[in-house]
Order: sequence, then C-alpha cells, then structure tokens
Amino acid sequence: MEHITSSVQIDAPIDSVFYFHNDTSNLLKITPPNIKVSIESMGTPGLGYEVILKVRQFGLFTMRWHVKIIEYEPPTLMTDIQISGPFRSWNQTRTLREVDGNTELTDSVAYEPPFGFLGRLADMLVIRREITKMFAYRQAATKRLLEG
Repeated sequence: MEHITSSVQIDAPIDSVFYFHNDTSNLLKITPPNIKVSIESMGTPGLGYEVILKVRQFGLFTMRWHVKIIEYEPPTLMTDIQISGPFRSWNQTRTLREVDGNTELTDSVAYEPPFGFLGRLADMLVIRREITKMFAYRQAATKRLLEG
C-alpha cells in the first residue's frame, strides 16, 4: 500500500472549505488541465454518497471511477473509497482543522496500483508523481477559488 499526504493553508472558514469539497461539481474546477473529468452519476452528499466519474488522462486512457463516502463528519472529515476504478484499492481522507483563523486542508491517500509488479513499477515511474502533482494542483486551485 502506498501513501501520499499533502496539506495547504486556506484563508477561508472551515465550513466553506468542507462544503466546497462536498460538492462534486467543484471537482471539475480543481482538476488539472491534463485530466478530463465528467460526472456520470452522483447522489446526495453525505455518508454513503456515491459518485461515478469518467476520467480521461494523457489523452489516452479513459476509465470509470466509482467512489463512495465512508466517513463524513462536517466540517472536519470526509473519506472516500474506490468501489471500482483504476486502482486495486484507493482510500482518500480529507481532514480539515482551524489554524490561526485559517483552514488547514490535508489530503491523505492510501492506494495500491493495479497489475502487481508492473503496477508497482509504474507507480515508481509515473503514478506516484502524477498523484502528487494532481493533489498539489487541486489544493492550489481550491486555495485560489476560496480566497479569491
């Protein structure tokens, strides 16, 4: 299992940051330009909420990604897991806390690449770097949108 954690300070109230991420349509605003995402279906935000995304990366790979919210504690915690999608497993937690009048957003993901040894090799060469870049972009975009 691989782990990546990244944090950002946002000059916005914790409720605003939480509910921004609670709205799946905002994912379209914070996705890096090299990744195309569309929402195929989504339910009502909250515990048990499910979303199916269509994701196209590098202009080559298109996949469906089905995720479900398994922890939901507004305004401090939200965890989703992959039901089906590109990884063998995926568990992403967003933790929020107030820090000096700002909100600290921490994204933590534990994932297992597919395809055994080949997936681990791809992770060392590409996957980990792309996930890290994606979270950096998403956090910067969230900060820009909520502070602007």
